[in-house]
Amino acid sequence: MTTVLHGSVPPLELAVPEPEDDETPQKLADPYYPPWKFGYMFPDLQHDSQNRLETGPRTFEGLRELGSEGMKEPLKDENDDFDEIIPGVPVPTIYTFFGQFVDHDITFERGSRNINLKTAAPIDPKYIEKFISNSRSPTLDLDNIYGPNFVGELSPRDPQRPDKMRIDKAILAEPSRGLAPGKDLYNDLPRGEDGKALIGDPRDDQNVILAQLHVAFLRAHNSLVDRGLKFGEAQKQLRQHYQWIVLDDFLERIADPNIVKRVRYRGPKFFNPSAKTFFMPFEFSIAAFRFGHSKVRKSYSHFNSLQKSAELDDLFKNAGRPLLSDWIIDWSAFLDAEGAAHFPRPIDPALTATLSQLKPAQIGEGDPENNLAVRNLLRGYIFSLPTGQAVADAMASQGIKRMTPAQIMSWAIEYDVKEQIEILKNFQFLERTPLWFYILAEATYYSRGYHLGPVGSTIVAEVLIGILRNSTDSILCDPHWRPTLGRTPGKFDLEDLLRLAGVY
Repeated sequence: MTTVLHGSVPPLELAVPEPEDDETPQKLADPYYPPWKFGYMFPDLQHDSQNRLETGPRTFEGLRELGSEGMKEPLKDENDDFDEIIPGVPVPTIYTFFGQFVDHDITFERGSRNINLKTAAPIDPKYIEKFISNSRSPTLDLDNIYGPNFVGELSPRDPQRPDKMRIDKAILAEPSRGLAPGKDLYNDLPRGEDGKALIGDPRDDQNVILAQLHVAFLRAHNSLVDRGLKFGEAQKQLRQHYQWIVLDDFLERIADPNIVKRVRYRGPKFFNPSAKTFFMPFEFSIAAFRFGHSKVRKSYSHFNSLQKSAELDDLFKNAGRPLLSDWIIDWSAFLDAEGAAHFPRPIDPALTATLSQLKPAQIGEGDPENNLAVRNLLRGYIFSLPTGQAVADAMASQGIKRMTPAQIMSWAIEYDVKEQIEILKNFQFLERTPLWFYILAEATYYSRGYHLGPVGSTIVAEVLIGILRNSTDSILCDPHWRPTLGRTPGKFDLEDLLRLAGVY
């Protein structure tokens, strides 16, 4: 057995230079990133077409039907609220959006805009690397916070105190009403004259909750500077405590804790590239880490004292532009692990209706497909992802068994989702199941959607811990490293981060 523990793999050497404490932020010279690569976690599966979905127009048609009709919320009446019908998961809602934040820190498919989702033909895997690269460093280094962005610009610093990050004021919506209790106006992202956010990854301004989480990280950095740290010192402290959240807090909430512990302490079995050959697996970025899409609710109650309920559409509409003070978040409900009305949805093979009608701001102008489930399924097909069964078989050495057709359909049978059952049967998706769908169905069968199942947990744990081992300032390079900024010695979670930021 090969054991990979603290410090056994050297950290990746980033091509982006760390700004010195006395440097003024400026545009970095191109190319500001090396061509970070994507690849396959299980490349040997690509050699046999039986390990992938069958190629052809019928499969393409079936995936569209599965996403658009089979993954709808199973409502008996148009007035039903599925978020009330299906039991939520007693995990603070903030972790749903933290997963999106992490995703924006580690992966962005440059070149993927050229992929035509109307085309029924998968891309030959040997050509994918030629036009798909990763615009984010595949490490937990907070480049979505600090930059550079996609054109090489570092995130702006406070012009008065250059060790701090710049934070803009929200616009006071109604002066007579004032602010929500305990809030101040310095709660918006730094913005240009056009209103667009000047941040490392503009996708963090796609919805208000995610944007407010980004602001919390900016404020946490500034809080560390207020404690006497220089820019580089504060950056390192924040990076390492963020890495601890991913490793010790987030991972065990979303994945099987036993699998997380096995990967953390015994090392990976399937994803172990060296620092020089490091890449982001498609099985992670296009399938397993998209589990969070099923956890999104159609609305979030108690957004703050001025917004009693925020519809998902509202969160999209009020993002991407200067923030009104009415939308400064109160994190209390999002940290609540006891109020059922706030729970995120379980991981299951259905998405809330709002995600079937995405706007151009979420997907890009001129994109023909606005149903998120369809988009995910088609991307997996076009990128020739292995099926769920093929990946489960590849993991057999860890005692993982492929699910039976009855197990794959168990959620649909329980909630009487006839359309999903019929599509799975009619298009032979029970024998060769799209990896993303398989991972969602697996989560419901093994844990009722509380966390990922064996295949999903293994992919997510091995990749996140793998990128952590290769990250700048990695906490795994020092076996004695422990967090120092939390309420409890040796502990640090998202609530601690928000307290550090002064927003909770």
